[in-house]
Amino acid sequence: MNEHVSIGIDIGGTKIVAGLVTLGGGVLYKQTVPTATEGREQILFQLQQLIKDCVKEAHQQRLPTLKGIGIGTAGQIDFKQGIVRSGTSNIKDWNDIPLKQEMQRLTGFPTWVDNDVNVVALAESHLGAAKGYDNVVFLTLGTGIGGAVIQEGRLLHGEWGGAAELGHMSVDRNGPACNCGYKGCLEAYASGTGIANRMKHMLKNQPERYDGDIENITARDVFQWAAEGKPFAKSILDEAMDALAYGTVNIIHAFNPSLIVLGGGIIDQHNWIISDLENRVRSLGISSLVQSVSFKKAAFGDEAGVVGAAYQSFLYNEFVQKEGAPHET
Repeated sequence: MNEHVSIGIDIGGTKIVAGLVTLGGGVLYKQTVPTATEGREQILFQLQQLIKDCVKEAHQQRLPTLKGIGIGTAGQIDFKQGIVRSGTSNIKDWNDIPLKQEMQRLTGFPTWVDNDVNVVALAESHLGAAKGYDNVVFLTLGTGIGGAVIQEGRLLHGEWGGAAELGHMSVDRNGPACNCGYKGCLEAYASGTGIANRMKHMLKNQPERYDGDIENITARDVFQWAAEGKPFAKSILDEAMDALAYGTVNIIHAFNPSLIVLGGGIIDQHNWIISDLENRVRSLGISSLVQSVSFKKAAFGDEAGVVGAAYQSFLYNEFVQKEGAPHET
């Protein structure tokens, strides 16, 4: 086998996925472990063991020399230095971690670290729904809302890597408080957590509508009730879609993309959101900007994170530059 191979690692709040990934996006080997609840030291140990297993598997499969390690993790990532500045609250003690330096020290492999949505954008841009597009915005709707931007063929990182926190743009300065400390964030309306919280708020003010435990309500319940025709659930989803539409128009006005790619658990379960969003956006904003934008569902599923993470070592390694890889610096 002559195709280049890299190790990709996707660090999430509940699980860590590591795999051997080819330049063509094939996953030759994959291993998943629950994310350690003890915090950073145990997680670093997990990463080291996963990498050892990947290297062992690469030798057994007689794969070419591994090009490096790419890691995607939630949170604010200093891309230039490979530091997790502010990690997800779902992972204990996952802040101010020089992850790139630590992994290079522990494994000897060149390592790159980026935000989890950014690495998914790399996979989609080079191999998936956004292949062939130079100006793309990615939105992932799940527990929260993540964003990434490809502008003129390059992943937008900003000054140090914190660009494209699109879920934390405000769509209502008088809106509900967001866990980021801001008010009226898109995430506070249209994420799984936001939808559930908006429903809880409504039912606490109108308890006659529900006789169960309000605190146990999830976004899944809201979607189910709306599908059953319950008006109060439909109103919450309409509010969420309205916020998502206004946020998307803001994004289009700011970045002038030709394509918006939507993914994440909510999109996977409710495809109708894409066409509904497109219809709403068409009637809002500056016509010359909003009318020309296409909407697509993300092509990759569960393996997007590990493929995109691995792709960093293909894109940023010297051999790719010599071969003239598209879309990156």
